[in-house]
Amino acid sequence: RRHLALIIPLLALLFSLESIMLVNRAVNKHENKLSDSYSIVIASKNALTLDKIQSFIREAKELKAIAPDYMMSELKKDLSRESLEAIQRELPFFYSLKLSSFPDEDRLAKINTTLSKLNGVTKVESFTKSHSQVYKLLLIIKGSIIVFASLIAILSYILMVKQIEIWKFEHSDRMEIMAFLGAPAWMRNGILFRLAFIDSIISAIAIIVGMAYLINYHKMQEVLTTLEVTNDIFHMGSDFIILLFTSVLVSIVSVVFVIIKQKDL
Repeated sequence: RRHLALIIPLLALLFSLESIMLVNRAVNKHENKLSDSYSIVIASKNALTLDKIQSFIREAKELKAIAPDYMMSELKKDLSRESLEAIQRELPFFYSLKLSSFPDEDRLAKINTTLSKLNGVTKVESFTKSHSQVYKLLLIIKGSIIVFASLIAILSYILMVKQIEIWKFEHSDRMEIMAFLGAPAWMRNGILFRLAFIDSIISAIAIIVGMAYLINYHKMQEVLTTLEVTNDIFHMGSDFIILLFTSVLVSIVSVVFVIIKQKDL
């Protein structure tokens, strides 16, 4: 029971941190997929090159010419070869522009304005409405998770401090005797550091094992597949190191905070 009182808030704190890391990775992967599939259509009277566009738009990654083959094939039925060639000479150039990163709404508006001002450009279709809906949904997901996880982390830290204060009270007689014998502060409070360190290791292991099971659970696999996210968003080795370091650091800071607080009193 003594250990559970600190392990439970530590588990909540570490779960919040792992959730933020997983969601950020999932959203980044989804943004990359959106960036790969998203393109801006440009109609221009003059031929355009990628180098020219990149001089104005740093995110420009790939420029492909779009041939109006379907329209010309339909006109072939009714027009002569000379007429088709004349029409083709009058047709604007059509391009598909891909970006290196998924832009936010403000940046997309600036890109649209910049492209419209290029010499010869007559029309730019950036699909702003569908783009905004997708991007706003991503922002809502990221923001909600971060806010919720942050609140849990704050409450968990408060509970940890309270539990360490209880531990200090339980061992106060022993600490007073050690202080009377001239023991330094770190030695007197060694029991607090040991308990916090042990619970930190247990919590980090529990979270990483739990997450490994959850990510590979078939129901979770179905959810990830539906969201077009693969389970490689979970990095077991590096995540364990991050969780362990965070857990130990927060526990030590909590113990030091309680010690300093008690001195002030």
